[in-house]
Amino acid sequence: MYILNIKLNYTKILIFLGVSVCALVFIFNFLSKDKLVLTNSSIDSYDYNVIDDNYIHTLEKLHNSIDENIGKKIKVHGFYYTKPDLDKNFFICGRYIADGNETKIAGFVCMYEGQMTFEENEWIEITGTIIKGEYNGQIPVINVETVTKIPAPANMYIS
Repeated sequence: MYILNIKLNYTKILIFLGVSVCALVFIFNFLSKDKLVLTNSSIDSYDYNVIDDNYIHTLEKLHNSIDENIGKKIKVHGFYYTKPDLDKNFFICGRYIADGNETKIAGFVCMYEGQMTFEENEWIEITGTIIKGEYNGQIPVINVETVTKIPAPANMYIS
């Protein structure tokens, strides 16, 4: 018969466990740091994040104070819409507005230098910078930096 006599040094075990936990926390924090910073910076980097609740208000504010908003960053989603009288690098990122019994289209005029591969009424999300443009008078125009196809929302109307 063998007898095993082991003397445990609890102080060394606790130190080892403490160092191990600190190392794991450091590794986890290091690996996820870029993702967390990217998420936070992308949220904070827009002067206007246009959603259903502030769509009309933001559109009116930009039209009423164009000069004050030049150079500001904006993020908006809507459907891709063109008009025959717009130049080829211009389109509208629009939404349907329910006004009583009438439905209208309201949106942001956008300028994009890249190749547009979207169909009419496809839903997109754009980010860009506000500049001053000319379309039946001076208007705010979004100089598009990114454009991405997105799924249509459950409610396509803003009231």
